[in-house]
Amino acid sequence: MMSKLYINGHWVEGTGDTWDVVCPVTEEVIQRLVLGSAADMDDAIEAASGAFMKWSRTSPAHRAEYLQRIALGVQENKGLLIDLQMRNSGKPFAEAEIDVDAVIDTFSYYAELIAKEPQSHEESINVPGFRGEVTREPIGVAGLISPWNFPMVTTSWKLAPALAAGCTVVVKPSEYTPLAEMALASIIDKVGLPPGVVNFVPGLGHIVGSKLVEDSRVSKVSFTGSGAVGKNIMKQAAETVKNVSLELGGKSPILVFADADIDEAIELVVAGIFYNAGQICSATSRLLVDENIAADFIERLSDRVTVISVGAPSEGAQMGPLVSKTHFQRVVASVERGLALPGAVARIGGGAVAGSRRGFFFAPTVIEILDSTHELWQEEIFGPVLCYMTFASEAEAIALANDSKYGLAAAVVTGCADRARRVSRNLEAGFVTINAPQIVSPRLSWGGYKESSLGRELGRFGLSSFQEVKSILSPI
Repeated sequence: MMSKLYINGHWVEGTGDTWDVVCPVTEEVIQRLVLGSAADMDDAIEAASGAFMKWSRTSPAHRAEYLQRIALGVQENKGLLIDLQMRNSGKPFAEAEIDVDAVIDTFSYYAELIAKEPQSHEESINVPGFRGEVTREPIGVAGLISPWNFPMVTTSWKLAPALAAGCTVVVKPSEYTPLAEMALASIIDKVGLPPGVVNFVPGLGHIVGSKLVEDSRVSKVSFTGSGAVGKNIMKQAAETVKNVSLELGGKSPILVFADADIDEAIELVVAGIFYNAGQICSATSRLLVDENIAADFIERLSDRVTVISVGAPSEGAQMGPLVSKTHFQRVVASVERGLALPGAVARIGGGAVAGSRRGFFFAPTVIEILDSTHELWQEEIFGPVLCYMTFASEAEAIALANDSKYGLAAAVVTGCADRARRVSRNLEAGFVTINAPQIVSPRLSWGGYKESSLGRELGRFGLSSFQEVKSILSPI
């Protein structure tokens, strides 16, 4: 496993803090790294800055070839990458495989997009008496800060469109899950990109992350992570007035109406909150269920949740651990604090998996909420914790769903097509599913309303976020 930094086309020793990468299943150290320092990040930014002019002038077709090579390299190393995801993140095999497939799909999508539609970078405009042109140009050096919950996946969502646009990049992976990320860097190294175009510097956020955000040579910062850190990045970026994209927290609702297919609804609820042990910014962690079916629905849902197997990927478990001891303790504290307040009752779970001696395993949890102002209903927990309330009418369901500072995702489960369209249009969320699992395709868009996001990723929107728009006016 690569334990060095990747800067200017070379593998170099880090000069920052020593960091132990811990397996969340066994709590054993699986890799000891020397992280990047502010000086290492400075070198990476300088390399990206020096490579930008030449790379930005390459053709879309040329860049598409590189992106397709990266996709092929990930495909060829799929088994290794799945194993690293399982070891470093504790993901079950099926989830780890979905992650790797998503990386392949994202790089392939952007390769195809710029190969087929290079003309989208230029547009002729009729201006009376003049010739007008609007062009899209790469924004410059892009700083990409990725989270620990979906290593490689969120990196690919940022890296593929940045390269497609003609930007050079510096990636800061999370120090908690660097193994798959650095394996991706090794794959990228082998495709032969010019030195400096892509750089990987894992390190601590307050050291290398802050350097990346504050440096005037960086024109764009794309961050996925917590709301608190995202707000701080906005403040830091203000000093150089740089372009910022943020994908932050969520407290997404899933609305189950009385006419829904109950078996289907239960599976959608379970997948929406317990996938990746609930460590998903878009997890549908707030269940709203029609009061006419609530008693039977919750009973059947409880039966379904109690049979979810929690454990190591090697044991064929359906749900793995939380990513780290720090995060495990945070989730435990949040749930304990919430349950100590009036208005919340744990129906299933509520703490660590009984009998687990090692690993950061939190039990699948279902909590009844009696007051919509309760902190468990309003605040993101980022774990396998489902809170539920009932509603008496469609209007009440929509109001409860929208009563949140977040607006990333939402789900509607109903047998009525008219209601599905009506409700989805009235939900304040950037990604809405109707009777469907939350499948995020690079062909769509990703991002939300309110405090969940600033800007959009994926699709053409993701490409545009790494481009500047220039108008040129000249005589006819």
